Amino acid sequence: MKKHLSLFVCRIAFVIALISCNFGAMTICAQDGNRKSYVPFVEEGKIWYCGYTHTGSIVSTPEDPSGRGIDCIFTMCGDSLINDKIYKKVYCQFKKYYNDEEQHYYCAVREENYCVYIIEEETMEEKLIYDFSRPEEIIRLTYNDYMYGRGMAKRRRGFLPGQYEYSVCTLLGDDLNYSWGAGVWVDGIGAALENPFAFESLYTFYEEPKLGEHVEVRSCMKDGEYVYIDDWRSAPTEPITSVDEKIHFDNSMKDNVLFNIQGRRLSDKPSKGVYIQNGKKLVIK
Repeated sequence: MKKHLSLFVCRIAFVIALISCNFGAMTICAQDGNRKSYVPFVEEGKIWYCGYTHTGSIVSTPEDPSGRGIDCIFTMCGDSLINDKIYKKVYCQFKKYYNDEEQHYYCAVREENYCVYIIEEETMEEKLIYDFSRPEEIIRLTYNDYMYGRGMAKRRRGFLPGQYEYSVCTLLGDDLNYSWGAGVWVDGIGAALENPFAFESLYTFYEEPKLGEHVEVRSCMKDGEYVYIDDWRSAPTEPITSVDEKIHFDNSMKDNVLFNIQGRRLSDKPSKGVYIQNGKKLVIK
């Protein structure tokens, strides 16, 4: 009797262990699957439509469904070789800041292991601007010697499948301090409530922003389809075909224009050196 009871208990323990292993495997697979469906930040041709606060109503457009106003457009276009690593160049169109409607080189970015690195204009220093790894954890991060925390991931109704949102705050011990200006990061677009290419929401909130205005992302598009909309209530069911992305590429994007290895456009043809032309390395002797 004792032998049969012992065998029964062993079988029950085995079943429980098997269920636990399967559940654990399912959890691991689910977490792994979340990152497999991750929306990349660095993608050729992606466009961020941004704007600052306006008074009064503005006509809604496909780029600005909420009708809050578009003032600043970031376009990710072309490659640049910096410090032996390939970066995507980012251009900015902002009439109020640049006093024209052309695209100006703004920064270079690359992505590795769900982390986004940036090299700002006029520098060669690489900085970590986003860390979308370990969505189930609170992560302590540093930017320009400023310590802050990125919260655990959560899903928002209306975002793309697998697209996560994170809160970003100052830290109170090991916890996020939501009482001090929380920011929002979204997979694929970066900071939604600020300039996605300049960390400005927390420690520089009361200082002069890089572009002279605090801008927010109205929408982000890739290949004419939404990656993000600021007022999504449900996911869009139809691709946006009325947006002509090419109208936002000015003469700085045209063929045969030369850039130095930092991604800055050259107005005069140089005598010799290493340059980028049409996305490829060019050596002039």
